[in-house]
Amino acid sequence: MEITKKLIKQVFLYGLIGGTSALLVFLLFTLMYKQFVMNKYPANGISVHAGIAMSFILNRKFNFKKPDKVLYRAVSFYLTGLFGLALSQGLLWSGSVLLLPVVMVKFTSIFIVAAVQFVINKQVTFNN
Repeated sequence: MEITKKLIKQVFLYGLIGGTSALLVFLLFTLMYKQFVMNKYPANGISVHAGIAMSFILNRKFNFKKPDKVLYRAVSFYLTGLFGLALSQGLLWSGSVLLLPVVMVKFTSIFIVAAVQFVINKQVTFNN
């Protein structure tokens, strides 16, 4: 990937949109895990699905500006999101094995997953 002004803008907007979506994910996860005493894995899954939906809508419209191929892009983005969910679940599991605080692990995993997903979405979902 060549570093251009367009790429820098896309990374910035992806980060802004991702940050907003991540905040939604984090708040939903924390609410379900702490307030509703839900198991961390379903809470993670539900919160991530909400974040994926919000992020797709905002990235498609405001960042990559790709109004065409909605079904293809939605499926690709969703599959990328599910990959991110699997990665996130794996990080939560690893954190549990290492006896790390669950909320701290979840917070850290958001940044790791976001970086991986940007590359996939830039190269696959919104490339054409």
